[in-house]
Amino acid sequence: MEVETKFKETVEETQIENLSEALSFRIARLAAINERNGVHYFRKHLGVNLSEWRVIGLVAESEPMLTSTLREILVMDHGLLSRVVKELVARDLLTSGPCEADKRQTELSLTPEGRRLHAQCIAFTIQRNTAMASVLSPKEQAELHRFLELLISHNAELLKTKQEPGS
Repeated sequence: MEVETKFKETVEETQIENLSEALSFRIARLAAINERNGVHYFRKHLGVNLSEWRVIGLVAESEPMLTSTLREILVMDHGLLSRVVKELVARDLLTSGPCEADKRQTELSLTPEGRRLHAQCIAFTIQRNTAMASVLSPKEQAELHRFLELLISHNAELLKTKQEPGS
């Protein structure tokens, strides 16, 4: 079944007349819908909010993780990240300490309880992602992941250099 769209095929042809046609808005809307679908479950059944889950999930990927690296990946305000980390340490889900290589940096690692929670959260995340992408074929899913990686990398570089898109 071909999905009809009012969106132009190429960037050169695209003239945004309404906010709802903007790629940035559409990505933000998809993220908001996805978050809304998961936030209740994470809070009620797993006892974490999305910021806490993201910190736990990323630390699990690369232990120990520097808070500076985490902040860069999450594009999160320093104060908010500090509060989230402090809460997770207080709940014995994370450990926090000075980095051996650079004492000015802080390293984070999961505790055994943090690893247990991570296993539960990642299982739910897998279910959510499977349901979310179920309308796409495996090939389309691979293409989407590739496109997202290109967009994320490009826009992260724009953010680093403080360039405005299109300049």
